[in-house]
Amino acid sequence: MQRSLNTYSMMLLLLLACSAKSGFVEAFTTPTSSIQQSAGKRVTQGAPIFASVASYQLDEDFSNNGNNINSRRIQIQRLFGKKGAKTSTFRAICTALPFLLLKRLSLGSSVAWAASTATSVPTFKKEEILSYRAWCFLKATGQNILTSLRHPTKDTLKVIAYTLVSIYLLTNIVEGMAASKRQKLDATSEWGRYADKPAARGQALSLLMMQLTPYAILPSLLDKFSKKKKDNLSETEYKSTRAHKLRRRGGEMFADGLLKLGPLYVKIGQILSCRENLFPDEWITAMERLQDRVPAKSGKEAWDLLYDAAPGGKAGFHKQFSDFDDVPLAAASLGQVHRATLRSSGERVAIKLQRSRLRDIYDKDLALMKKIAKIVDKFGKAGQVGGIEQSWVSIFNDAESILYREIDYRDEADNAIRFANDFGIGLGGVEIESTAKGVDGNALPSAAEWLRTPYTYGDLSSEKFLVMEYVPSIKANNNEALDKAGVTLEDREYLAECLAHAYLRQFCAHKFFSTDPHAGNLGIEVFEDERAPRVVFYDFGQACSLADDQAGGILDVIESIVDSDAKKSVSAFSRMGVLKDSADLEMVQAKCQQNYDEGKLKVKKRKSRKSSRYNTKEEVFAKESEKAELDARIDSAKQAKNTTDTSEGVNDLEVMASFTLQSEYAFVARALSQMDGVGKSLDPEFDFISAAAPYLVEVKGTGKYLTDEIKKKFTFVYGEDGILAKELQLFKSLGLKLPTKE
Repeated sequence: MQRSLNTYSMMLLLLLACSAKSGFVEAFTTPTSSIQQSAGKRVTQGAPIFASVASYQLDEDFSNNGNNINSRRIQIQRLFGKKGAKTSTFRAICTALPFLLLKRLSLGSSVAWAASTATSVPTFKKEEILSYRAWCFLKATGQNILTSLRHPTKDTLKVIAYTLVSIYLLTNIVEGMAASKRQKLDATSEWGRYADKPAARGQALSLLMMQLTPYAILPSLLDKFSKKKKDNLSETEYKSTRAHKLRRRGGEMFADGLLKLGPLYVKIGQILSCRENLFPDEWITAMERLQDRVPAKSGKEAWDLLYDAAPGGKAGFHKQFSDFDDVPLAAASLGQVHRATLRSSGERVAIKLQRSRLRDIYDKDLALMKKIAKIVDKFGKAGQVGGIEQSWVSIFNDAESILYREIDYRDEADNAIRFANDFGIGLGGVEIESTAKGVDGNALPSAAEWLRTPYTYGDLSSEKFLVMEYVPSIKANNNEALDKAGVTLEDREYLAECLAHAYLRQFCAHKFFSTDPHAGNLGIEVFEDERAPRVVFYDFGQACSLADDQAGGILDVIESIVDSDAKKSVSAFSRMGVLKDSADLEMVQAKCQQNYDEGKLKVKKRKSRKSSRYNTKEEVFAKESEKAELDARIDSAKQAKNTTDTSEGVNDLEVMASFTLQSEYAFVARALSQMDGVGKSLDPEFDFISAAAPYLVEVKGTGKYLTDEIKKKFTFVYGEDGILAKELQLFKSLGLKLPTKE
């Protein structure tokens, strides 16, 4: 019924707009005799039918109040009769719309209905009367609109266009209000609708940006003009300020808005929540809940989701599992995690269930984003980031591949199994042989003493159903919970270093890494005995592989930063494939050297630890002598300053124009960004290069590491301009071949 009323109201608006001009009003005049015969009332000859319609619609009991009706008829005829036919469009609409829409929004009597009531007719039911009214109204409206369009004027078409736009905007407002009511009950309720109607999401996003504007600007203004500066206030005093309350409200609004827009926007919020340098603390705190506290299904809805996802349906699930907890442990953008028990072993497991309609939403959202990427690429330099050239379509294609693999839990199971095998971690967190090899070709040691990941049951998993070992832990950035668990500051520094250690191995040795290390995917496992806590990795839906030169180039870059070697940095960039063929290598090297000289890129010495529990048997630099060797390497790099005058500096944009970004490095940058945010939550002084430097020897292998260090000390022999290089060049110029091993 409500939809019918909306339809009738829209048609009435269109009719009124079309009849605003004089020529069209006269087209609807009705002979006096027809009105007299149908309604038994006197109507002035030639009066417009609108005057009659308005007169009959003033009151349903007009027959008992003739004097009142006659006086109102005169008023209406003054508005809609021939004398007022030349009234401007604006006046006609302003007078007609309030009168007919507000007075008779429920579709009061029409002329046809007035005619039917003037004669003696049988009594009808209310539903029959309403249906007859609607039929008569639609018939009259259709005839009137067709008549008006026979000879349309420019003004008539303009009014029709304005009316249609008004109807469109009114419809969107009504839909938006209805969506807002649904989102109060379930913030994810409109994900499918926004995928079907991108324009609706665009409107919601625009509205969100407008709502956020004052919350982004006003706190800064309050801080600027306030007598009490934020830096001079205690935490309690700052929380009582108006600026803090506005920032907190703005952060909550931003997080809620991203959550309502869809799963891809939740992913954006997860990434932004790790960038403390981009947003106020209040906004970061609000967005952190997007990591693992997205609204989830529970109770009957969870069971329905389970039976739909489980291999074999309801029967297949109950054959393998028992004790399913329909209240989820955690929920993120793509799925939710529940506890259950394996019937075969009695072991507690975690089951990850995928949200409904995700593939359909991805199909539509990613198709739109691909079009945007193509448009951005057409703008050339306008699509560059920091002056670095890149193909957004190429980056998007790789991102699309990763995102689609993320919603196929069979791929995630494969990624999780490979991750565990690379680090040498088995069921229960026990040590097994690592499948990964170092640069020297030897197997890397197991990481089971400092890292944990749940065992994955690939044979029990399917596209929407993932079964893992249940491994409880504390969220990596939950400092309050870590304090209660007895995790000390020294423990946290060690854990941050373990995080860097893990990514050094992934980037440079495993050549395979998790691209999504936000705090919701990282936990801290605490033991009751004297063992040191260890980092727990969850969720391998997003993972990326690297080619040999890409992994080797990253390792070379890290070593060049440790040594503050600008020349080696340029060689590493070339190996990575990030320099254009036309790149000015001398300018790139000069910029690297300038950064080293100014201390923009530097490595800090490793902190000494008092507790012996961190000195695990696999920790390479446990001995003080080995720590001293790394410190000497850092000191040597600091002393090797460039003698070239770089006081004039090198323009950053000119240097960045020599670089091109491959899609894999976009995911490396994303992983580093998120990891850096978690690392700093554990250790405020954390930086990846400094924390990873002690483990270069493990990744390269002891023999290769020592050989490379010796070559550095004897650069006059082994360097690019050393004796061996010159002799090799001489042999080649003479056409001689070096002897090779048989």
